[in-house]
Amino acid sequence: MAIYNQIGKTYNTTRRADTRIVQRLIRELDVDAPATILDIGAGTGNYSYELANIGYRVIALEPSEVMRTQGKQHRNVIWKEGVAESLPLEDKSVDGIICTLASHHFKNLSLCFSEMKRVLKENGRIVIFTLDPRMCATGCWLLDYFKPLLEDAYKIHPPIKVLSQLVEAQITQPVKIKAYPLPYDLVDQFFFSGWRKPELYFNKDFHEGTSPLAKGRKEVVCECLNRLNTDLENGDWHEKYGDILKLTEYECGHFFLIV
Repeated sequence: MAIYNQIGKTYNTTRRADTRIVQRLIRELDVDAPATILDIGAGTGNYSYELANIGYRVIALEPSEVMRTQGKQHRNVIWKEGVAESLPLEDKSVDGIICTLASHHFKNLSLCFSEMKRVLKENGRIVIFTLDPRMCATGCWLLDYFKPLLEDAYKIHPPIKVLSQLVEAQITQPVKIKAYPLPYDLVDQFFFSGWRKPELYFNKDFHEGTSPLAKGRKEVVCECLNRLNTDLENGDWHEKYGDILKLTEYECGHFFLIV
């Protein structure tokens, strides 16, 4: 939670709900509005707000006070302080659950998934949007230039199959794993969203909205950026990785887990 009390101060500047991710969440939830949806690790409520706009009743759960203070207000959104390991909700009280790029912050994944099962109504769905950096496309320039930061990410992001097995063990239902190649023009600027925009990684607001850059040791981040800047200026980056600029989507290790 401490990291989000830090980066939450400017979170809304770069972290906005992307329409395509919203549409995918709705499709995978497979329940009509005005169903009640729990958004775990809601941040400032960007995705909660978009679901509420469509007519869903949303419970936005967020432990960080800084995030909640900036939280988007909507008549269909109820904000709650709390953590995934101890959901402040009654048994079988929600029709669906979403969690977007937040599960790697959970301290006890098994307990979290057990709690999700407890509060979810029968036949309700859980949709988790998550990352396994090990599954990023081979030869991705981000793995090259930001290797020290991503090595830290490996420690907090379990392999996608391990995460799926943890979910299945608690929910006791099969989990579908669906890869999500990232579009080049995402408006939700999480770390890998700039795969076609190397210049984005020099943006201060972008840094403050992504935990690998915000959490990374300053000297390590500077070393990574200095190397990237040098190679952009001397043409080495374009010679080695320039073909990526022709692509419209890229496999960066992002997945939807649906159960």
